[in-house]
Amino acid sequence: MNLQARPRAGLAIKIRLTLRQRTTQTPRSELPRLTFVPQLFHTEHLESCDMLTRGNHKLGGSRIWGFGLPAGAPNTCPGMSPVCQTHCYAVAFERYRPTASALYRRNLRLARRRDFVRRVRAFLLLHNVGVVRVHVGGDFFSVRYALRWLRVMCQSRRTRFYFYTRSWRVPGIKRVIDRMATLANCRVWYSADRDTGVPTNIPARVRVAWLMTEPTDLPPPGTNLMFRVRRLRRMPVAAAVTPVCPTEDGRPRAVRVTCERCGLCWRPLPTNRTPLTVVTPARPGRCP
Repeated sequence: MNLQARPRAGLAIKIRLTLRQRTTQTPRSELPRLTFVPQLFHTEHLESCDMLTRGNHKLGGSRIWGFGLPAGAPNTCPGMSPVCQTHCYAVAFERYRPTASALYRRNLRLARRRDFVRRVRAFLLLHNVGVVRVHVGGDFFSVRYALRWLRVMCQSRRTRFYFYTRSWRVPGIKRVIDRMATLANCRVWYSADRDTGVPTNIPARVRVAWLMTEPTDLPPPGTNLMFRVRRLRRMPVAAAVTPVCPTEDGRPRAVRVTCERCGLCWRPLPTNRTPLTVVTPARPGRCP
């Protein structure tokens, strides 16, 4: 017996229920189980089939999926600083990868739709996504958009999410981001540089990533991880209080390090970690 749900406004999902009929009566305990298979069936909705992409050279092979938006513009990066605008790797990536640029523009259109949460949820279920890097390009550009991602995270407890953001510089968006940080399946990193400085109000579960653009641009106290621009990545780093991303520390390794193998940014926080001196606890908020 095949049943099809009528298409609804927004994401249409075909529900196929397969039931093996038997000619003889069978006890309830031996009846076959119903199989639920969500499938996209309208061609107009196929654009959401590749809204997330599996892995890349830095993320790794298959475990981590990325979601990106156009980068380097105030309408998608409201917390952008002059330093990050100058050294943004996502802008350079979109310049020589037109297909990725087109995908990010399409994602931006989808992100503004009211059914964005349902689309992302359907994608995560269909592909059994375990880890999501939110915003390989772009950032949280509005409170409404950030709330939509908060809903996705709340409804996808088996999926881990992590991201780096400068939208903490926008008060309304920061409040939503701090609510994401209270979720057990989400890791939040504030991105900072010499223009933004280190944030002064950091929730307990939020960590700070510093962008190093010059050899003398050392991270100040209160930072937890350091990234470096491309021309500095081959330079060895002396022992420092703030660790350097293993993919950028310039140390030779027999096996290439990826985010998937490292896990520093996306694995659950250790429970015995000592809070930073600048930490201010955030009130856990209810999921919308």
